[in-house]
Amino acid sequence: MRLPPVPSTPAQAPARHRVQCGVRVLAPRRRRDMARTVGATGEFGPWCAAQMAKSGAPLCQVFVRPLAKPWVLLADFHEAYDILSRRTAPAREADFDKSAFLTENMSCLGDFHGTFRANVCGEQFRNNRALIQDLMTPTFLHGVMGPAVHAKGMELVALLEAKMRLADGRPFDVKKDLDRVALDVMLYFAFMSEFDETSLGPQIGLISQLTTSDIPKGDFDTPVTFPEAPEGSFLAAIRMAPVIVENCINSLLPQLSLWWWKRQSWYKRSFTDKYRVLREQFKQGLKNYRGGEVRSAIEHMLMREEREAEKQGRAADLESDILVDELFGHIVAGHHTTGGILAWLVKYLTSYPHLQARIRVALFTALPEAFAEDRPPNFEELRRARIPYIDAFIEETLRLNAVPVSREAIRDTTILGRHIPKGCQVFIIANGPGFLSPSVAVSPEERSLTARDSKLNGHWDETQDLRAFNPDRWLIYNGKGDADVEFNSAAGPQLVFGHGVRGCWGKRLAQMELRMVMALLVWHFELLGIPDALAGNEATEGVARKPRKAFLRLRRVVHI
Repeated sequence: MRLPPVPSTPAQAPARHRVQCGVRVLAPRRRRDMARTVGATGEFGPWCAAQMAKSGAPLCQVFVRPLAKPWVLLADFHEAYDILSRRTAPAREADFDKSAFLTENMSCLGDFHGTFRANVCGEQFRNNRALIQDLMTPTFLHGVMGPAVHAKGMELVALLEAKMRLADGRPFDVKKDLDRVALDVMLYFAFMSEFDETSLGPQIGLISQLTTSDIPKGDFDTPVTFPEAPEGSFLAAIRMAPVIVENCINSLLPQLSLWWWKRQSWYKRSFTDKYRVLREQFKQGLKNYRGGEVRSAIEHMLMREEREAEKQGRAADLESDILVDELFGHIVAGHHTTGGILAWLVKYLTSYPHLQARIRVALFTALPEAFAEDRPPNFEELRRARIPYIDAFIEETLRLNAVPVSREAIRDTTILGRHIPKGCQVFIIANGPGFLSPSVAVSPEERSLTARDSKLNGHWDETQDLRAFNPDRWLIYNGKGDADVEFNSAAGPQLVFGHGVRGCWGKRLAQMELRMVMALLVWHFELLGIPDALAGNEATEGVARKPRKAFLRLRRVVHI
């Protein structure tokens, strides 16, 4: 239903217009409809988009969980950007903060940075951000992480080459392999070489020992199923964490579900392993830091904690669980989200071979020395190469696979002229009007003052099919062809990294990793067509939107 217009004075709003606990309850049929939809599809976003379509408005409220206040759904990028970038704590005079919906569902990860609400833990929020402020600088990204990301990308290439030879033209699943490279990048980010366990390494070792006689026979379109190398308990805990979060998100009673899981042996074992390994790594990191070495995320965090403590006149807490939880949260989020986007990238490259060929030509043109020498480009060559179409391809992939962003009102306020009471959970829908369909008209008078003054989407064309995959949306052509073109990251609506202070802190690392791995895959392989039964865009949604299936049929690129 549509929210009623706000009265001239918010304090005079009639009680029936206020969203209050227990006042309005969603009919059991509608709650069952949401549970059935999420259970069948594994996604929450499509159900939200359907409610927006039914309301015919950019703002509506839905009654979802028993004995709880209704949720407000917003599908208007202009207003969403204003809320995320200007009206969310710790911004001055903030109306919103991190939502209880998110912090409760992520409580299994511990008190890492995402659980702190800036309006009630402002000092702690700032302290936690200070711990990691050095880790997205060009010095750290290009000097430390970039070469490591390139090396991991080349390990992935080696693994896929081995599978390609064994598969002999047949398709095979790569979703776990892409997840592995993303996990290894985050392990290196956290520990550098102090942690000797990797995800790609054992799998490469296992596959390299196989021969074609070890592969079960099948016809050309029957996928090859490769064996999986076992992983250690810490890596298993990293993989388990987002599964728990996503099950909480999709549960009608998340706190009850989490209460029950915490009493199970598998849950206790996973998180015992997490603390054991991370505390060991922090001890080693402290030893390195005391010895003058500051390279890994751990060592940077310890350095920052000591410096911040000195500024604040307090004793540094170098053995705090907050440090452990902070780092674990980054490892989980960084590997899970990036692994999912890598899977979408290979699906789109496979689905649109003409776009894949265009990227390959752009790569060869931008890197003539590597092409002439018939070798893969190194990190510095890829970093310096200007290839707008790769950036646009990634941006379009991100646009089509964003998940809802949640915020909570920390005081009575308004959105689009409607009264939003304190404590209300607001979900910004990334697959409804203004995102995957034309925007719903909103009069300037309904917008917040800051939203009225902002200018967005000057080049965005909503007359096109917004559900279609079209990287050209993000390009500005100054002349003819690809020779004089610019990538414009602000061309259209994008929510996958969020915006403002609460936006994704690891955005630059993720973008570098996506660009590097995608370039290396296209440089080395042709991603050939696969059977319809192995394609499709069905997904699961939680911390990130990840495809259910990601298969490749590969052929080695011959550089002539």
